Amino acid sequence: MSTKRPGGPAVQAAKLDQWLAYLYKPFQPLVRGRSLRRVESRQWRAEDILLPDGFVAEVVTTGLNAPVHCTFAPDGSCYVIECGHKIETRPRVLRVDPATGATEVVYEFSDAEWRKTGAVTGACWHDGALIVTDTDRLLRITPDGKAQTLLDGLPGLGDHQTNYPVLGPDGRIYWGQGTATNTAVVGADNFAYEWLPAFPDFHDVPGADVVLTGRNVRYRDVLGSLTHEVSCGAYVPFGTATEPGQIIRGSAAASGAVLRCRPDGSELECVAWGLRNPYGIAFHPDGRLFATEHGIDERGERYIVGDLEDFYEIREGAWYGWPDYASGIRLDDPYWGDKGRNREPLLADPPDPDPPKPFVSLPPHAAPNGVDFCRDPAFGYEGDAFIALFGDVAPVTARPMTPVGFKVVRVDMRSGEVADFAVNKINGPASKLPHSGFERPSHCQFGPDGALYVVDWGQIDIAPEVGGIRMPLASGALWRIRRTSGPVGPPPRARQVPLYLLQALVAAAGLAALVALVVYLLRRGG
Repeated sequence: MSTKRPGGPAVQAAKLDQWLAYLYKPFQPLVRGRSLRRVESRQWRAEDILLPDGFVAEVVTTGLNAPVHCTFAPDGSCYVIECGHKIETRPRVLRVDPATGATEVVYEFSDAEWRKTGAVTGACWHDGALIVTDTDRLLRITPDGKAQTLLDGLPGLGDHQTNYPVLGPDGRIYWGQGTATNTAVVGADNFAYEWLPAFPDFHDVPGADVVLTGRNVRYRDVLGSLTHEVSCGAYVPFGTATEPGQIIRGSAAASGAVLRCRPDGSELECVAWGLRNPYGIAFHPDGRLFATEHGIDERGERYIVGDLEDFYEIREGAWYGWPDYASGIRLDDPYWGDKGRNREPLLADPPDPDPPKPFVSLPPHAAPNGVDFCRDPAFGYEGDAFIALFGDVAPVTARPMTPVGFKVVRVDMRSGEVADFAVNKINGPASKLPHSGFERPSHCQFGPDGALYVVDWGQIDIAPEVGGIRMPLASGALWRIRRTSGPVGPPPRARQVPLYLLQALVAAAGLAALVALVVYLLRRGG
């Protein structure tokens, strides 16, 4: 079991998210309801993905629209979920033939169903149909395209949604439920994420009753007048202050938790809570439950710097520390250094003063999404976890110099070591570097043929017209990695390029050239 260590000196992050919200607010009425259709043309080359000796990558199908997850039916069909998140096309469930790559639409969400601030996040197969997670609800969708809502009103309207489901060994449906906010306080950064104007009363929900310290932070009133400031507390709507000793009631429909219910949507239960965004979950062959978790971003008025991403063993009834701990360490502990803001506890009496530590940790902003365990000795690494690292979203939630993530890693479940498994020949997204490998691995799933299937989300563009980001059409793909022959070789080694530093230097040089040109023209005119 590993312990998290922040790497290197951290730089205090600028309040980019808040200023984005403040600048975006006056123009929101002008851009609301408008869209800029973004389409990307890209190439996919399996040769640009590096693997250990004895494995080969293949392209199954391409041209997908923000695909987020895949699952398999007993007949070997692969079902791919297109999420509909910040993209100009509705969410869909596609059936993909793994042999030919041919696709057909099983279900397309209507405009009335489509929450554009949310996402359809995944599916699992149960009793002849798919159980599908959509923002704040569970659906049952049959192969002939009939849909039925099983469970509604889950706390998925915020920064993070109701994440993809899996079928547990007890026959129940399990999923990770993300948090509404970065660290339990609704703020201006959530306005920049677009959901706060649409759901102004939405906030995080604890998994059990908690007592607050009454600490609040201040934001400009993005829901009213920017000339005024409001106090904002934990587990309450934006602009609401909290008091010392205030009690917030818990719920089985908790955010930042692992939840479960029966396949018909009944008997909702909170398995464990105190997690920021338990995105991917999977059961180990021995029956243990594990979850990936996205760490705290450097945004808003309450955060730490250097929070890594975690992979937890989930124990029933446990509290994992959020919003006052990260990796089991209090936010105001000297361990985190002197960076960040408003790190004092929000809970007066934490459910566990020594929360569980992660099984392993991963670099900050690597974004560990989907996870699956190998059960086939023919593939190799039997019993090990394979995790898709979506990658950073610089500069919106991170400001690294070198791309982080954008690959698939393997966790040795015996030693706790993490090793690269499938990486681009140059680390980072294909759209920004001279290769045609992964753009953003969102999920990895072993198929009935023993191969590992990797869902590639596709490109993300910065979109000032909506105050954040947008996904171009047709840039996603489904890859397959299979074992060929011979002994398994060492982990691959990708080249590292300080992409973001180079981009910053080019931008600075361009600005300097523009200033020099203006000065020259003014002097010449004078």
